[in-house]
Amino acid sequence: MNLSLRILETTLFLTLLGAAPLTAQSAALLVEARGGAAFPVGDFRDGVGPGEGAAAGPSLQVSVALPSGGWRTLYVGFDQHRFPCEDAGCGPDGRYVATGFHGGLRIVPVQGRFTPWLRLGAITTRVETGDLASGPAGATDAGVSDLGFGGEVGLGFMVRLGRWVGWSASGLVSAVSSDLPGGETLDLRYVSAHTGLTFVF
Repeated sequence: MNLSLRILETTLFLTLLGAAPLTAQSAALLVEARGGAAFPVGDFRDGVGPGEGAAAGPSLQVSVALPSGGWRTLYVGFDQHRFPCEDAGCGPDGRYVATGFHGGLRIVPVQGRFTPWLRLGAITTRVETGDLASGPAGATDAGVSDLGFGGEVGLGFMVRLGRWVGWSASGLVSAVSSDLPGGETLDLRYVSAHTGLTFVF
C-alpha cells in the first residue's frame, strides 16, 4: 500500500480517537498564523525524473485548533508552499505552488505558559505551475496537478505572551503525492519550519 495512504489512514484513526472526549465547557479556540520556509528532501530535491529537482522556498500556514482540556487537540487549516523548480524543467523563475489543507491530532503533554505539542495529520495538496515537467521525453504540460493525499508529523510549541495572544513555532516533515497532467506522479517530500502568532478566543 502507498506510504501516503498508510499515513492518512493512521491519522484519521487517531483523530477519531482523540475527538471522543471533547467538551465545549473545557475548549478554547486557537487561531494560528505562521510563516517560514519549506525544504525539499530526497528525490524531490536531488532527483532527475519528471517534476524532481525543486529548491527551498517560502511557506505559510493558517490553522484553527480546538483543545479538549486534556492531552488531545484537533486542528485543521490551510497551507501553501512555493518551490523554485528550474532544475526540474520549469522555465526561468518557475515555481511549484503547492496549495492544500491539513488536519489531524495534536498530543499536548503539558499546558501552561509554555505548551509543547506533537502533531500528526493528513494533508491534501494540489500543485500549480506554468510548465509541469512530465513524460519520459521531457515534454511539459501547463496547468494544475490532480489532488494529492498524504501525511505530516512534527513538533511545535506556544509561549503565551498575554491573555489573548501567544508566539508559536513548529517543524514538520510532510509527504504527499500528486499526479501531473502528463500522467507522471510528483512525490513531494519536504521539511518545513514556521513561526508566528497564536490568538486565543
